[in-house]
Formats: sequence, C-alpha cells, structure tokens
Amino acid sequence: MNIIKLGSVMAVFSLVACGQGVNQENTKSAAVDPQEVEEAASSPARYNEFVWCSNGENATADNLVARDALWSESVSELGMDELMSANLKPVGWSSESFDSLTLLMWPDKDARNAGWITYQESGIEEKLNENFAGVEICGGVDWANVYGFDVYQPRQASKQSSTEDAIAYAGYQFCSFNEGNKAADLRKVVMGSYTEFLQEFETEVGPTSYNFLVQIPDFDAAVGERHNGVPPQFDLMWTNFWGDKTEKAMGDKAWAESGASIQESFDAVMTCSDEQGYDLTITKNRKV
Repeated sequence: MNIIKLGSVMAVFSLVACGQGVNQENTKSAAVDPQEVEEAASSPARYNEFVWCSNGENATADNLVARDALWSESVSELGMDELMSANLKPVGWSSESFDSLTLLMWPDKDARNAGWITYQESGIEEKLNENFAGVEICGGVDWANVYGFDVYQPRQASKQSSTEDAIAYAGYQFCSFNEGNKAADLRKVVMGSYTEFLQEFETEVGPTSYNFLVQIPDFDAAVGERHNGVPPQFDLMWTNFWGDKTEKAMGDKAWAESGASIQESFDAVMTCSDEQGYDLTITKNRKV
C-alpha cells in the first residue's frame, strides 16, 4: 500500500504523529493520550542500521542461514540482548551494490556505539570468515557501507504477525519536500483524507499488521555511495511495513480503489522515489 509519501525531518514527523495518533489499535479505546503522542514525536523509538551484504562464491541458502545463526548466537553471548536483526532481500528488483541487507535494530545510538566496539574486539567477524569462507561479505571496506537512521514510530500496528517466522514486507521511499511546501501543507493532507482512509480501511477489514516509520538519516545523504534508485539528496526514508506480507495485497487493493486523489494531494507536497520492497525475516530477536 503506497499509503503516504513524506519528506523533511522533525517537523514532518511531529505532524504525522499528530495525524496518526487518532488511528490507534482497533482492539483498544479510540481515545488518544496527547502526552503519549508528544513523547512519540519528540524522541526516536530506536536506531536502525542497514548493512550492505554481497554473496560470495560459496553462497547457498543453507550456508547463509547457518552463517546468520552463528552470528546471532555469538552476538547473544556478548550480552547484546536488546539488539534485533533481520535479513532484507529485494522483491521484484535487484541492486549492483548488494544482494541483501542486514538490518540492525538497536535500542538507541549509545547502545549502537558500545555494541560496535564490543563486536570489533570480539573476533566474531574472523570466526564467521573462517567457518563460512566465501559465503557472504558485509559492510564494505572498513564498514563504509553501513547506514544509520534515527527511527520515529508514532503508532504500533493494530495487530502483530501470528508467527515469529512469518515473512514480513518492508517498503522504503526516499523523500523530500517540493519547493514552496512545508509541514503545514503536509499536515492538511495527513489529518484529513489520509487519516480518514486509514480509519475506514481498518474499520472494514479489521486490525492489520500494517505500520509505518519515519527514518531520518544519521549521515550526509549527499555524500558517499548510493545504490540504484536513491536520489542524490533526501530528507528522510519513509517505511511501509507489513508484519505479514500476505496482508499487503488487500492494502494495495484498497489504495488502488480509493487512494488516487489522496496520493495526488501528497504528490503536490512531496517528491519521493519509487518504493523499494524487501522480504524481511528476523534473524535475531530481542531477549525478553
């Protein structure tokens, strides 16, 4: 579902949080706690890193899974209980820059900084290369192809996926404001026709695993290497997420049937790249 195309940093996120705050879980009260909305808008929910990974000559499905399992086990032994990770594989497209992405989901940037120091001192990377030579290379030279984002998440999906091993879908768009537009223009669309669409959609079909994120780059997007489809500059990365990818088709259908005029309103305010879709599978869960 190409629900929304967004751009610009904190001001944009704040207004999205206000607009989406009224679309709470269908299984809960419709009342919105303004304090919760304000807190969600003012600070990141976590810190994400995307690591480029390329398959080697010995890459097979079994070898890649086994390598991920050894990595997860080794990282857990370091005590990184709150770190989550996932594997992202392009759906319907490919890149010359990577075969897949490793997504690292840290609780915050401080945890990320400490975690990388511990990891690099641990010898895990050397162990992986020894046990799985020629299977996968990640991060580029001196980890140049690792890209961090502050993640803002104003709401939770109205339901969680039914099984931990369900394949999820993540779609990313790289977005910026059109000239002469500002947060107030986006607010008008978000709090109007877009919010109404989301409410009507889940009223009709019930709770879904759909969610969205606003991810703000923690690097200069105009400098360094970019993979295909990423514009020279962007303000943020908008994320459409389905915890169960089998539900995505009904969202796309609803948007195709009734979202055209809403999309035109967003397009007048924002310019975004085409969505790049990935199958997402969890490789390390948070230890509770």
